Order: sequence, then structure tokens, then C-alpha cells
Amino acid sequence: MFSKIIEAVTNISWRRLSNKSKNLWWLMDTLIKSLSISIIAIVLFSIGCGDVFADVSYADLFLHGKGFRPVAEDASSKSAMHFPLAENDIPDNPYYREWCVNTFDNGVQIYEAYKKIAFDIEYHAEPPKTDYWQTPEETMQNKQGDCEDSVFLLVSRLAKWEVDGEIVWGWVTDKLGAITFAHVWYQIYDKQGKAYVVEGFSKDWNGIIPTETLHETEKRTPTLILRHNLVRQALEGEIAEPEDSQGWMDKDSVEDLQFSWDIYFMKSPVVSGIFFKLQDMFKRYRSAMGLR
Repeated sequence: MFSKIIEAVTNISWRRLSNKSKNLWWLMDTLIKSLSISIIAIVLFSIGCGDVFADVSYADLFLHGKGFRPVAEDASSKSAMHFPLAENDIPDNPYYREWCVNTFDNGVQIYEAYKKIAFDIEYHAEPPKTDYWQTPEETMQNKQGDCEDSVFLLVSRLAKWEVDGEIVWGWVTDKLGAITFAHVWYQIYDKQGKAYVVEGFSKDWNGIIPTETLHETEKRTPTLILRHNLVRQALEGEIAEPEDSQGWMDKDSVEDLQFSWDIYFMKSPVVSGIFFKLQDMFKRYRSAMGLR
């Protein structure tokens, strides 16, 4: 809007301006356009899991009509769907199921868990200054949640199985660099060791995506990575979660913790906040499930 005003004024007075004034007008126009892009980026900065109250998910931004489709679409699996779905209304896709079985260890379980986060819950952003991590049971009861809620639901559905996967906290930036937001996602490895991200809320069979294809639309910058089995054991009460982030580092299973930054980053309030919320969520989940 502002750049259009500048353009209109410029068209009227351009011939009357000196070269110095023309350069000034050009600089102002460039700054305003840059400011407009920056404002868009700030507004969308935390769409995935942050402080901006907007019901816009990663799936809305990047998966609608896109994503990764390893098999031909089964039209019958998406017909006459109304959300939220009843338990017996969750669609089925035998071709996608077969692909999961052929691609991943415990492929049947991965397929069933993906169905839950893709079709059975709605994306719902939290109000500003609120970041409550639901337990998997709360997410299923509410039939809604945001990115970390879908990830914890996925992990809980795979809790009985050895899965080569991890939870990743980080940032997603679109290809043009105009949108950046905090995000939590699940990363899984196939039988050959190739990495995939698993995204919920798409209401489609396109949310298990090879990471090697993501560069076409986005860039992901991991901040913190926790291996599936370590989180699964804490979630199910097989191990007691440490009191703080440093406690995770002191565990014998320290090799299960991976970070994209220096180990010193563990002292960051951001990472400490993640572990505090994990501890709180674990306790509430285990209490609800009657676990120790």
C-alpha cells in the first residue's frame, strides 16, 4: 500500500526532481518494500508453534495440494469426509499402508499413527503468551492441538515399538525467505537410512516427506533433537526424566541426545524451557495413565 502511494507521487513529480532527489525517492521506496516484507515475516514468525494466535499450520502453508505422494491417490479414502472425524470414520488407504510397510520398519504402526495426526485432529493455535503442551490423551480428547501436540501423539502411538526416529525443535523458512516460524516435527528414517519428516493436519496422504525434497520449498534449521527411544521411555515411565536440561546430558544415554549447536547451548533459556515443559507434560501424562 505504502509503495503504491510512493509510486503515485513519484509519477506526478518525477520530472521536477533533481538526480539527488530521485535517488532519495528510490531509497525510500526500496526501504518501504523491504519493511513490508519484514512485517509479513514477523507476523508469521511463530505461526507453527509460537505467540501469534492464527489457526494456520505448516500443512496449510506447505502441504495443501503439495507434499509427497508416493502412491496414486485413492479417491475412496477421502470421499465425504467431515471434520472432526469419529473413530470409525478415519479414512483408510491400502496403497499408502503398503508403501509404509515396504519403506519403514514397523510400517503398519507408522501408518496407523500417521492417520491419527493427519486426519483425526484439527490444528488449533494457542492464544498469545500461551504454550501449554497437551498430553497425547488430552489431544485425542480435544481433537485438536498444535505442532508439538501432534508430535507427542505420534510418539505415544509408537511407544511400544522400536522406531528409528527423533523429535526436532527448530525453524522453518520458506524458499523466498519471507516466512520464518518456530516448529516442532518428527523425523523418521527408512530401512535404507533415508530421512523423512512426518507432518500432521494435512487431511491427506502427503505428510511423510523425504527431507531431500524439502529444499524445493523450504529450509529447516534444527535447534534441538531428541531421539525417539529416549522420549518414548520417559513418556512411558521406563526411565525417570531428569530434573533439568543438564540432567539429560548426565545420562548414560547421552549419545541419544543430538544438537545442531554447541553443547553450551544447553544453558540457553530456550532449551531449558523445552525440557521444563517436557517434564511437566510427562508427569501429567503418566499420572493420567497410572504410570509411575
